[in-house]
Amino acid sequence: GKFKNAIIPDVTTSRDFVAEIESGKYDHLKDKPIVTYCTGGIRCEILTSVMKNRGFNEVYQVKGGIVRYGKDRGDAGLWEGSLYTFDARMALDFTADAKVIGECEKCAAPTKEFYNCHTPTCHQLVLLCDTCSLEDRNRTCIHAPAQHDFEMSQ
Repeated sequence: GKFKNAIIPDVTTSRDFVAEIESGKYDHLKDKPIVTYCTGGIRCEILTSVMKNRGFNEVYQVKGGIVRYGKDRGDAGLWEGSLYTFDARMALDFTADAKVIGECEKCAAPTKEFYNCHTPTCHQLVLLCDTCSLEDRNRTCIHAPAQHDFEMSQ
């Protein structure tokens, strides 16, 4: 999920986001109010510090992270979609009416369902609709062939 009108960095990890901030990619936003958000608020502490050290003037955080925001406001606030979780649930909805904003990686149908890549050494998640998830070949992420080739060459 995300906040309406949020700028969503194209990164996989917090480390990647820190590198993007330090690269100057977002420097044009230094004089604008910025709100960082994450699941529980801990990663935001780091990102807020990095941004302030880089010269961003107004950097705020969602107190308690998205989990607290969702508990307090449900889907009535500015949040849309499901909250990605780092456990077996994979996604958390704050109400039964949560908007589905994810798209199947194979057919672009709306979905919020993540599946583990079937390549044993790959740890990527694949976002698939119910129909596409039924075919095993779809449960291999785009990184799996390269990962497999790398393993074979070792």
